[in-house]
Amino acid sequence: MNDFSYSVEINAPPSPEEMVFLYREAGWWGKENDFESAQKMLDGSFAVAVAKNDGKVIGFMRAISDGVSDAYMLDLVVKKEFRRHGIGKAVTEKLAAFLHKCGIEWIVLIGAPGTEKLYGSCRDAQKMADHTPWRFFEE
Repeated sequence: MNDFSYSVEINAPPSPEEMVFLYREAGWWGKENDFESAQKMLDGSFAVAVAKNDGKVIGFMRAISDGVSDAYMLDLVVKKEFRRHGIGKAVTEKLAAFLHKCGIEWIVLIGAPGTEKLYGSCRDAQKMADHTPWRFFEE
């Protein structure tokens, strides 16, 4: 049981500063104080699910989508001190439910190695056995 409370909100995105802090803490952000790029990423997102504790952002995930048929959920991140309390699962499920309410049927994400247990425990999540993710690199 958690000794803290949190809520998960849809489309109340973090500030670029909060986003960069969480990305840095996760080891994802190498650009020093590049809040303009963070804002562009938030602006380009179809939806964002944000977890808050006492009004402070402790985690989030975003989705990019055409708003009709397909959505890609990405960048789930939770502040280190709040990990392993079900927050990542709650954020993921809330975002997926919102996308379903929008009528989007093809909702996918690619989990990093070691995230199988987390995403596999999410309501309605199924591992795609017959699909292969591809990444395109610049030459």
